[in-house]
Amino acid sequence: MDKDIKTDFEHMNSDEWKFLLLAMLMEDIKQRNSQWKNFEEELIYKNRFSVKHAVIDEIYECKENAVTILKKGVVLYRARVFEKSNFNKLVKYYLQENGCSKSEIEKILNEWTDEEKILSLMPEIYGNYDYDETPELVNAQKKWKQNVRFKGWNAEDSGAPKADLVGNGRANPDHIRYLYLSEDSVTPVYEVRPIIGDTVSVARFRLTKDVKLYDLTLDIHDIVNDEVVELPRLYNTIGEMFSKPYNGDATKYLPTQYIAEEIKNMGFDGLRFRSSLHREGINIVLFNPEDCSAFASDLVEVKGIDLKLDDPLIYKIGTPRLKSEINDLEWTKNV
Repeated sequence: MDKDIKTDFEHMNSDEWKFLLLAMLMEDIKQRNSQWKNFEEELIYKNRFSVKHAVIDEIYECKENAVTILKKGVVLYRARVFEKSNFNKLVKYYLQENGCSKSEIEKILNEWTDEEKILSLMPEIYGNYDYDETPELVNAQKKWKQNVRFKGWNAEDSGAPKADLVGNGRANPDHIRYLYLSEDSVTPVYEVRPIIGDTVSVARFRLTKDVKLYDLTLDIHDIVNDEVVELPRLYNTIGEMFSKPYNGDATKYLPTQYIAEEIKNMGFDGLRFRSSLHREGINIVLFNPEDCSAFASDLVEVKGIDLKLDDPLIYKIGTPRLKSEINDLEWTKNV
């Protein structure tokens, strides 16, 4: 650092330091946001397939510090709304256990109403009923829970769709198969945007190899000087944009798709970024869906959807309102 500038800094008091750092931070945020906006406009309106930009330079500059390795055997999760009848799956298992042929089972499942299925099972349930024993159907249900690994979608249907069915995603252009997963079982349920009452199949996948991920969840900073003054990098903005919800607007996915393609060309197996719908969740994108395999699925019913709100923003210069005053605002109670 220049000697005269360092001398000036040494004479700054605490308030002056805070003001300077705040001013630097605000200018940095403004600059980073403008760079992303410029990158977005470049891809959408000017150059679709070959772009030279500070955003691309940044992902290359940070690639050595943005590595996360997930080991072979790690379990990840993926969800799909379940559109079939869970009752039919149980009935099928029950009929198999009781010696029905495949053609007989198909006939029952395709032609019988739910009422007919229930009535047909009543003699089986109550014919040899013993209060000291569990009824037949409940026994079958217990065995089904223990023995059937895929209670929701099967292994094939739990994975990435076929190429012809793949639409634009946050990381993939249409018809290019990437596999979207999460590190916990709750986040992928948020990602499918269910409504209350939906049944969701949550599949478990196991990595079949070690995978190298470009991690956009880290906190990488620029060190300005030896006084440990740190400023966020453009890298942080890129991570935020991967986590920003776009409500399916395909054009908004162009920048993240382009970045994902560059990262794949660097030799990474996938990406790691924060969920746009469940802020505590982490999502994984694997460029090769065969790097993991589904080994089980469970069904969950959506009973409710949580909505978390911050305190109301008070845009006022001067003395901040007391918390009690904020709570007295009628509109905050009716959100």
